[in-house]
Amino acid sequence: MTPPSSASAALLDFPPDPATGKVSPADSRSTGFYSPALDGLRCVAVVGVFLNHFSPTLNQFAEWGQWGVRLFFVLSGFLITRLLLEARIKIESGRLTVGSGLRAFFIRRIFRLWPVYFFALAVACAFNVAPTRETIWWHVFMATNQYVFHVQGWPGMLSHFWTLAVEQQFYLFWPFVIFFTPKRWLNPVLLTVMLAGPMSRELIIALRCSYLGFVYLPLPCCLDFFAIGGAVAWGHHSGWLDRIATLLRLRLLLVPAVAWLVYGAVLKSTGGVFPACWVVFDPLIQAAGFAVLIVYMLRKPDGFTARCLSRPTLVYLGGISYGIYIYHNFMHWFGPSFLRHTTGYTHMLNEPLRFIYYSVLAVAIAAASHRFLEEPLRRWGRRFG
Repeated sequence: MTPPSSASAALLDFPPDPATGKVSPADSRSTGFYSPALDGLRCVAVVGVFLNHFSPTLNQFAEWGQWGVRLFFVLSGFLITRLLLEARIKIESGRLTVGSGLRAFFIRRIFRLWPVYFFALAVACAFNVAPTRETIWWHVFMATNQYVFHVQGWPGMLSHFWTLAVEQQFYLFWPFVIFFTPKRWLNPVLLTVMLAGPMSRELIIALRCSYLGFVYLPLPCCLDFFAIGGAVAWGHHSGWLDRIATLLRLRLLLVPAVAWLVYGAVLKSTGGVFPACWVVFDPLIQAAGFAVLIVYMLRKPDGFTARCLSRPTLVYLGGISYGIYIYHNFMHWFGPSFLRHTTGYTHMLNEPLRFIYYSVLAVAIAAASHRFLEEPLRRWGRRFG
C-alpha cells in the first residue's frame, strides 16, 4: 500500500489559507492527505455551474452545468472513499471501532453540510422564495431529487438542491459498503455499483417513467459517478492504480475524454441529433474522463495542469465551493433586490456584467458564510467527531 500523499480540502475542516494556498499541519493532521489541485478542480466545477445558470448565451454551446455537477460527484466519490479507507485502517488495527468510525463520519458530515444547507433553506422560506414553502419538506428530508423526478419539473431557485440530496443519500450507505466489504471484494463491488448507474438510466428510459432531462435525478442513476471516484481512491490507496496508470497511458486516455466533451458541445451548439444511447452512456464516459484527470494530477502533482489548478485563488474558491454552490442560484432573487437598494436599478441588461455581478456576489456571501457560520460549527463537528 502506498502512503497517502494528496487529496482535497473537502476532507479537512478548513480550506487552505487564501494567501498561500497551504494547509496548516493542524488542519491536515486528521487525514494526512491533501492536494491543492483538487480544490482547484472544484473551482473549475463551480465555474461550469455559473456558466449554466448565469449565462444563457454561453449555455447554448455546452452542458456546462452537467459537467460541473458530474465532476463534483466524481470528486466526492474519491474524497469520501479515501477518508473511509483511512478510517478502515484504524478499525483493522484496533485503534478505532466500527461504531466509532461510523459515528465520527456522520457527525463530521452533519456539521460540514447541514448548517449552510438549512440556513439557506430557512432564509429562502422566510423570504418566501417560490416555491420553497410549497416544497419545504422535500428539501428538509434531503429528497429534492425525488421531488423533481416525481413532478418532472424544477422547483425554481431550489432546483440545484437535487444534487445536494443525491450526495446526502450517497453518504447514508457508502460508509457501510467501505467498512464491511472484504478487501478482495472491493473491486467487484465498485464495478457493480459503477454499472448500476447506466443500467438504472436504461431501465427508466425503457419503462418510460421520465422525460430524458430528468433521468439523471434518482440516486441509482448517479452511482457510476461516485463509484468511479471511489475506484480511483481504492486504487490509489492500495497501490494497484499506480502500477497500471502510467503517465503515458493517462495522457492517451485524456485525449478521447476531451474529444468526447467537444463532440457533445458541437452537437448541442449546432442543433445536432444526439445518439439514442447518449443519456445512458454519456455520463459514464464523462465520469471516466474526470477520473483520469484526477489520477493524472495525483501521479504528476508538479505538472503544468496541477500547478495551474493549485493557484491560491482557485484553491481558496475550491475550499468554499460548497457554500458557493448552495447560494449561487439565489442570486437570481437576491442580486436584483440588492442592486435596486444600492443603485436604484432593477436589473442588468448586459449579460457579461450580470455574470460577473452574480458570481462575485455568490462568492462574497459564501466567504462570509464560511467564516462566520461554517468554520465555527466545523470545530464543534471535529470535537464531537
